[in-house]
Order: sequence, then C-alpha cells, then structure tokens
Amino acid sequence: MSRPGPAFTDPAAEPATPVPVAADQGGSNLGFPLPVAGVAIFAAIRILAVGVSVCLLPRGKFRTLHYSLWHLIASWDSGRYLSIAAHGYTYVPGDLRHDVIFAWFPGYPGAIDALAWIPGAGADRAALIVTVAAGLAAAWGLTRLGLALTGNPRISLLMVALWGVAPGSIVWTMLYSEALFCALAVWALVALVERRWLTAAGLTILAGTVRSTAMALIAAVAVAALVPVVRAVQAREPIGAWWRPLAAVLAAPLGLIGYWAYSAWATHHLAGFVWVEKNAHNSFDFGKGIIVNAERAIISGPTAGVALTLLVIAAAVALTACSLTERIPLFLHAYTLVVVFLALAPGPYYLGSKPRFLLPAMLLGLPLARPLARLPVLVLVPLIAILAAASTWFGIYLMTTGWPP
Repeated sequence: MSRPGPAFTDPAAEPATPVPVAADQGGSNLGFPLPVAGVAIFAAIRILAVGVSVCLLPRGKFRTLHYSLWHLIASWDSGRYLSIAAHGYTYVPGDLRHDVIFAWFPGYPGAIDALAWIPGAGADRAALIVTVAAGLAAAWGLTRLGLALTGNPRISLLMVALWGVAPGSIVWTMLYSEALFCALAVWALVALVERRWLTAAGLTILAGTVRSTAMALIAAVAVAALVPVVRAVQAREPIGAWWRPLAAVLAAPLGLIGYWAYSAWATHHLAGFVWVEKNAHNSFDFGKGIIVNAERAIISGPTAGVALTLLVIAAAVALTACSLTERIPLFLHAYTLVVVFLALAPGPYYLGSKPRFLLPAMLLGLPLARPLARLPVLVLVPLIAILAAASTWFGIYLMTTGWPP
C-alpha cells in the first residue's frame, strides 16, 4: 500500500495539477481500474441497503409505514419531483400548497422527463434510472478526486465507501435529487483540480438547476479561479492566459440565478425563492433550531430520533473541523464549509433531513479514511457492511417518527 501522504502542501494554493500517480496505483487490487472499483463498492453498498430495507419494512415498528420496497423508493419528496416532471410547475397565486412547489428545483425532474419518453419507462422508472446512474457517476468521480488529492488508492476507495454509508444515504435509492447533484458537484471539483475551468463552470450551472447547495460550488469556482486571474492581470499576461477562469467565475452562478429569477417571476415576489423557503418553514435561523433542540434534549430527555440526529450533526461539525487540517486546495475547504453551513443553518422544522443535506460534503470522509486505510480488508469489509445496515435502519426509523428523509 502506498504512503497516504497529502498530495498538496499548501492549503491556500490555487488549484494544482493532479498528482502524478504511479502505474501500480492507477488500478485496483481486483485487476481493473480504480474508479471501476469505486463504482463497484458503491453499488455493493446500495444492494446491501436495499436488502436491509426489504428485511426491515415488514417487521416491528417499520410495519406502521405500510411500505413495500417501491413505496419506500418513491415516498416523501419523490412525489413532488414526479409531479413536476409530468406537469411542470403549477402556480395558484395565494395558495401556499401550490407556491411551495418552487422549493423543488427543476434539474432532476428535467432529467426524468428526458428519459420518460422511452417505451415502457414512464416517469417513475426514469427517475430511478437517473438516481442510480447519478450515484454511480458520483462514486466514479469521488474515487478520481480522492486519488488526485491523496495519491492513495485505498484512501480513495474508503472515501467512496464512507460517503455511501453516511447517515441520510438512504436517498441514494430513492427518487431524490441528491445523487444527481453530488454527481455534478464531484465532477465539477475534479475539473477545478485539473484546471478545466469551462467544464467546471458548465457542471456548476447544471448543479444550480438541481439544488440551492450549488452555492457551495459557486464559491469553490470563485476561490479557485480568482487567484490565477488576479495573478495573470498583475503580471500583465495576455487575455488568452486568463479568460477561461474569469469566464468560469462569471458563468458558474447562472443556473442558480436563472431558477431564482424564474421563481420570482412565477410567484410575483422579488425574492421569490426566499419567500417560498420561508413558507415551507425552511428559512435560515443560523443554527438556532439545532441549539434549541439540543437544549430540550439535555433538559427534558431526547427522543431516539432527536438524539441520533443530534449525534450525526455533532459528528459532522467535528469532521468539518478535522477536514480543515487536510492539506488540500483552499477551494475544496470553501466548498465543504459552505455545504455544511447550508445544511445546518436552516430552521428547526427539518431536523431529520439535515443528515441528507450534509451528503454533498463528500470530503468529510477524508479525515476518517486516512486512519481506516491502515486496517486490513477483513476488518474493513464487515465494518462498512455494518455501517451500511445501520444507516439504512436510521433512515427508515426516522420515517416511522414522521420525519422526511
């Protein structure tokens, strides 16, 4: 196994060229390319999660959901996305039941609609195809990003495995937009590492049509690209040397701004999306709701769901602090910090959804992957399997309490 030393030595540096990977590091021990191994690991985890779901749903408290496996896959927000894919955004002025539909972005429904025309597919099967394909693409990209940052194949694969079993990861097998967003996000970060500015901007534009978490990608593009632009201008280099990073900075927000503008026009509110989020009880309180829930849990005793969710949030905050010690480009730190902020800052009404909101912070697994990489495979495989089962149990358990994933 190669030494898991960091690939970058200056955390404040502009995006660096990908780490030169030795020939024996470019593949897995299984005899095929490393990204394929990452995809296979993610797929195996999802298959295990589906098996655990099938075992849990007809038993104990989980029976109160009255879910088949397909009901689980297509439950909660899935119906919103399928409705938008089939009918677009319906708007009835003054009817908040219709206004809040704008809280769900059009990118994922658009991808569903693009496949739904296939004979025999339909919107529901098309949505599942998008989710599964996007999850596999994200696993491929995360493997590649991890190898570029660490030069260590085992750490790269563990990053994928830890991301695949993270709390909230049950949505990787539901008709939710997280898989598509994470696929676009991780490949945008790969493009930034490799200084492919226009590719990164294009992927960020697409991500801005999928989730508002694209603000983290926009921040990453700005942090990554402005440094070389400023240096080139100061050095009076020709425009051909710096127009691409500048264009990336200017173009990256267009997807998100475009949807915000559309929601403002459709709802007849200047700050349309903010207004929609407020009516959906998801406006920012900068973490006050989490603190209130923690205080109540300490004073009155928490329910199991609240206690488990608060533990997940505490672990995420601790891992965020640890991730800042990683010697990786500054734009990756910026991305992680903005994702965590956007996940934890909204109000208290969706406490159970915060683990899902944290899923795009894919680099939070890096501080854990480094020490775990020292363990033998015979320990790692059952450990990841136990975490996958526990994460699936956690997601379905929260549903039995009435909390959306």
